[in-house]
Parts: sequence; structure tokens; C-alpha cells
Amino acid sequence: MLFVYNTAYILNQKKQFDSGTVYMWGPLQMKYMVDTNIINWLIDGTLSTENFPQNTHFVATHIQRDELSKTPDPTRKHQLLNRLDSLIDSTVPTESTVLGTSRLGSCKLGNRALHTQLKERLDSLNNKKRNNFEDALIAEAAIVNGHTLITADEHLRIVAQEYGCAVALLDKYRSA
Repeated sequence: MLFVYNTAYILNQKKQFDSGTVYMWGPLQMKYMVDTNIINWLIDGTLSTENFPQNTHFVATHIQRDELSKTPDPTRKHQLLNRLDSLIDSTVPTESTVLGTSRLGSCKLGNRALHTQLKERLDSLNNKKRNNFEDALIAEAAIVNGHTLITADEHLRIVAQEYGCAVALLDKYRSA
């Protein structure tokens, strides 16, 4: 019998041998969905990863890369994209497809019900900010996949939490 206290374990490997299948269990690794503004804060020095939790896995969708790619200053854009690449462990697809925003191969054909609810709630809080479509896609991916969202956007934090998403509190990660 296996007793585990204060540690979550998940199936993290399945290996096939001649004698049968062996399932390997390992500690649960927290996954954080990083919002685009976090990359800006890291470049500006107002946020540091030194105090981020250990044994974490940072993820993003194509949305974060696309938003950073729109930065008009080429030097800053290069810094932002390099920082994103160095921080992110993997890219996950968005859970819905939005024409004109989603990338083929980087999105799922969801029914958009959750995305629509998230976007409408964001619109009600911030007077239909122009990137609510993108923010709703990021939040939806975090919610559906059980990732903790790390954001500096107060409205996105509120909406994500209302829909059951864990959101990292930034104050404990801010640089002094």
C-alpha cells in the first residue's frame, strides 16, 4: 500500500515491455498559463522569476506570441519574444477557434460557449477592450486545462476566477 501525504502524484509515463505495461507515477507539476503582460513586466524589471514557484511548467498559446509580435519597436519586440521563448516550456492550443485570430494547427474546434461567456464578461468590466477576444482565449485554455493563470490584468483575473480558474497572486513575485 502507498501512502502519500501533501504531495499530488500523476501518471507521467507509460512504458511497454515484453512482460506487459508499466505505469510510472511522479509528482504533479504545476502548470502556469502566462499572460502576455507578464512578459512585458519581466523585460521591464518590475517582475522577477527568481521567486516563482519551483517545479513548475510555464505554458502559453499562440495568442501571447502573436500579441508580442505586434510590438512596433523592433528591439523591444525581439527582447519580448526571446523572453517568451526562454520562459515557456510548451505551447498549448486554444480551446476555441476565432476567425481572424486563431491559427490553424494551434487551436481546437470547440463550441466557443465558454469563450463567448468569458469575452462577454470581460466586455462588461472593461468597456469592450480591443483584446478581449484574445484574453478570453487565454483564460479559456487555462480553465479547460487546469492551468494556473498568471496575469497582471485585473479584469482578466476577476473573470478567470469567476469561472473557476486558479490565478497566481503577482504581489509575491514582484521585484522589490
